[in-house]
Amino acid sequence: MEKVIFTPIGVVINAFDEPTDPKTMRNSISTLALDPKYAGALEGLEKFSHLQVIYYFDRSPGYVENIHPMGDPSIPMRGVLATRSPCRPNPIALTLVKMISVKGSDVEVAGLDALNGTPILDLKPYVNHFDAPVGLERERDSSYKPWDCGSKM
Repeated sequence: MEKVIFTPIGVVINAFDEPTDPKTMRNSISTLALDPKYAGALEGLEKFSHLQVIYYFDRSPGYVENIHPMGDPSIPMRGVLATRSPCRPNPIALTLVKMISVKGSDVEVAGLDALNGTPILDLKPYVNHFDAPVGLERERDSSYKPWDCGSKM
């Protein structure tokens, strides 16, 4: 297979320089500081209540086939692809966050479990029709027309 190369569109800014309790991180505020050249690409994003942040685990210790979820030895080992661990074959992460605001090329969010300085690869608005099982069920009805279920509107 050919290599795939991504260029980050920005970085995470928050108070977490080292891994810490994921619950603490997910109960905090982060800024997604995008390259200013992407400011126009954010137009309309403020209409959504939630976003999916795709980012690179730049400080991953590397691939591990089996792992205790959340590093907790009381939880039985499982394959890394059955966890949200950063020790993946391709250290890419996806986290659903609450959208707070958009100011220029900065997006303020709550619920991100990424470290300060983490490279951001992409952002996508959360839309029930595409991102929740209900959308798959609705697609079985050929007359169903999706709409932006995830928007604040």
